[in-house]
Amino acid sequence: MPTRRTRPSKQETPDDVGTLWTMRQRGSRARCALLAWASEWELRVLIDGETLLSERCATADDAFALAQTWKQRMLEHNWQQVLPRATGPLDHPA
Repeated sequence: MPTRRTRPSKQETPDDVGTLWTMRQRGSRARCALLAWASEWELRVLIDGETLLSERCATADDAFALAQTWKQRMLEHNWQQVLPRATGPLDHPA
């Protein structure tokens, strides 16, 4: 009898909501990813794609506060924040 594949439940796989910040240092890149689980949030700091830190938080406020703490620690260890460059009329001469 053929088996049917079941889709993983939300509890098994989180949704990657996005990147809260990005840093660089000596050719390496780090990002803080925010992931949504069914009933909590998870933060991950990935350096060159490898997870260095991971912690779950009960509320979004807790997750954002923790992301700020991790960001500050990285800045203290000489990481530089990568800021997106705005594009607009001044960036594209006519």
